[in-house]
Amino acid sequence: MRRKMCKRKGFTMVELMVVIIIMAILGLAVMPSLIGSSEKAKYSTAWSDLNAISHAFTAFYGRVGNLPKITADDLKTGIFTAGTGPEFTGINCEDLFQSFLGKPLAQIKDPWGAPYKVASSWDPAGCTGYVVVYVTGGTTDKATFGTGISVTARTDPYNNGQPMAKLVINVM
Repeated sequence: MRRKMCKRKGFTMVELMVVIIIMAILGLAVMPSLIGSSEKAKYSTAWSDLNAISHAFTAFYGRVGNLPKITADDLKTGIFTAGTGPEFTGINCEDLFQSFLGKPLAQIKDPWGAPYKVASSWDPAGCTGYVVVYVTGGTTDKATFGTGISVTARTDPYNNGQPMAKLVINVM
């Protein structure tokens, strides 16, 4: 006697278990590379922001030919004193600087929620001094730029412990 072969529909329990086990093994293999990537992304974002802020200062200097006096150590609203030279006539320094960044100074925070810091000795009357932008918090180290210019900045563990600071301009 011959039995009729029935066409099966679906998967057996054993087949489903094999697929689930294979997916679990693949997931476990990928997991170590994903752990810590969000923290690494924060440092990458901070470096990108430091570059953008540095470029905004450079663009401002290129447009006006000078920088206004910087009156605060946080990059925030009210950081600039209105320039007094003829090159500043009719210019709102803060608005111009924000236009190069593409967003208001009040919205510019590092990935850990703190404002970026600015160290400056810029003198608009003589067009001399320096400007450094940097990140604070966490593990810190001294960042030194030439003679007499240093700040204590957060270190980047993904970049050989380099302090997260950028010298924007240095005219002596």
